[in-house]
Amino acid sequence: MESKEKMESWRVALISVLVTLAVLIVLAFIIAVVQTGTAEVIKDSLIEEYCSSIPLTEARDLEVCNEL
Repeated sequence: MESKEKMESWRVALISVLVTLAVLIVLAFIIAVVQTGTAEVIKDSLIEEYCSSIPLTEARDLEVCNEL
């Protein structure tokens, strides 16, 4: 019985370590994307596409469209 409990605790420990590593990798990726400016370029592209797809009278009223 004790060996089964040891095996279960190793599984839990291994899963905990793997999940922690996965979270750290995702955070590192997000930080890298933000620091390289990729997020800003994507945001600007989306804003430009949105502002060009709505009528000019509505675009004038939106602050985000006036910043372009």
